[in-house]
Amino acid sequence: MSISEESSWIGREVQGEVATLRLQRSQAGNRLTNDMALALAEALDSVRESRVIVLGADGADFCLGRDMAPPPPGAGVNAADVLRDDASPIQVLYEAFGRCRAPVLGLVAGRAWGIGLVLAARCDLTLCEEGSSFALRELERGIPPCIAMAPLLDRMPAKALAHLVFAAEPIDAREALAAGIVGRVVESGRLQAEGDALVQRLLSFPAPAVQAVKQFLATAPRHHESNAVLYGAGLLANVLGSR
Repeated sequence: MSISEESSWIGREVQGEVATLRLQRSQAGNRLTNDMALALAEALDSVRESRVIVLGADGADFCLGRDMAPPPPGAGVNAADVLRDDASPIQVLYEAFGRCRAPVLGLVAGRAWGIGLVLAARCDLTLCEEGSSFALRELERGIPPCIAMAPLLDRMPAKALAHLVFAAEPIDAREALAAGIVGRVVESGRLQAEGDALVQRLLSFPAPAVQAVKQFLATAPRHHESNAVLYGAGLLANVLGSR
């Protein structure tokens, strides 16, 4: 399978101010290969100036994880191997999310496991259908999912994240909502309609204000409260001053 063929597993459509990206490898549960991760990062970069970016998936499941097997015992894997083959493609993808000025809206149906859960959580807004499930089951294969956990550290309560990883069992849509992985649970069959309505709601707001909120949410939690207030005041001043 060539990189160009794997890139075709990432759908991209731009209509006006809205860009839609889709995982299109439903025959394999939309499992993400390294080249798919890089292709998704490139797609995010190509549409990052859109007003809204929607991330969805074809098929019954959003994403069943990464398409890579752990090395066999005694393979002599070193840190450089892990960084190159495991961490680097995913870090590139995480960084592409961070470069998007527009809010990214995730639409999740079915199973979002492994990196699928991370993608759902990494979106700025995430809707999921009733009946969806979420899991980080890497410990069952003897893999500590630290790379997957990295973006979840400031998105999930510590106890919820620890239980998700240590129990290695799927949680349902309502549990994912309580854990901060998704923002809203919608009725089965209503995912696209609810997503379209939310997109239109976002487009009704001034773009600079929406972008400032996204920037604040991405940066302020790392600051002490008083510094976060000052940072937010600076963003507000920029928005008001640009009117």
